[in-house]
Amino acid sequence: MDSIAFNRIVLIADNAPSEGLPNDLYYLDSDKAQSNNVSAIKSALETIANEVVFYDSAEKFTFNSSEHVKDLVFPYWHGEKSRNKQALVSAVCEAAGIRYVGADTYTNIICCDKVLAKDVCKMNGVFVPESISFNKCITVQELPKLKFPLIIKPNFEGSSIGISQNNLIISPDPHAVADKVNEIYENLGEQVIVEQFIPGKEISVSIIGWRNHIKVWGAVERYSPGDESYFENHLHSHQDKINDTILLRNTKHLLTDSMMSNLFELFDSLDKVEYMRIDGKLFNNKFYCFELSQDTTLAPDGAFFKAISFEGYEFKQAVELIVMNCLERYRNLYPNQ
Repeated sequence: MDSIAFNRIVLIADNAPSEGLPNDLYYLDSDKAQSNNVSAIKSALETIANEVVFYDSAEKFTFNSSEHVKDLVFPYWHGEKSRNKQALVSAVCEAAGIRYVGADTYTNIICCDKVLAKDVCKMNGVFVPESISFNKCITVQELPKLKFPLIIKPNFEGSSIGISQNNLIISPDPHAVADKVNEIYENLGEQVIVEQFIPGKEISVSIIGWRNHIKVWGAVERYSPGDESYFENHLHSHQDKINDTILLRNTKHLLTDSMMSNLFELFDSLDKVEYMRIDGKLFNNKFYCFELSQDTTLAPDGAFFKAISFEGYEFKQAVELIVMNCLERYRNLYPNQ
């Protein structure tokens, strides 16, 4: 299948239960790879390689890493509570000289830290909402002058962990801001972001490629049936995801060449990322990025693959493209490896 073909792919994923997750705003397992998605990815990988080896923890893979020097690793492990969790598998692979799919350790660290990710966006001409952050509980007196409406969210979490509609503070109320900052910090013990709320269409852009070699990209809009203005004054909350009330539709036509040029520059600047989802809002003919998801959910019906499906790819074809794109990058940048 490729000039540096292999016999085995090593899939590392959490394999959390697909059903029965508690309706708990701070339940961290919500961000783990779910078993139904892991099964779909494993099935797709089995059409590419002769054998797929599965580990459900980074620790087990690390212990056996010497057995996989000639294999290709497909990380889909979101890990336990640690700000470094998504970077652990890539770090092990780099230390052991093992080829792997997706973001490298640097890119994982940058994208999982929303504060740092904003800086990378701005360096590449991508608009971001104004924000401040706190790494402790605060009093109202510690708040600077704020421009409402605001969203309060944890810095390191995904899957809308810690996000309810109460995180959107519309009326000027510094006490509500301080209370929400303190609630998040007390529950998660991590940096909390106070961010300008941008109204408009909520868009996810999906990209597969390496550096400036873009293989395919697409975009979807999240929308609420029967309420086209939902995201003008609502968040994509943890409850929305639990209830599965938000749908996706193709909106690639809404993104201008200028917007995409900046997003492609951002993608290129991250170097080894290979596939990612960029989430943001379209407002006043500008795209405002609020999250870089190098560890995007790889559910067949999720935003990442949905956008790629509108470009003519079935799920297994898209997974194969991700793998082949990774191999192409290695072949071109490291021909002697």
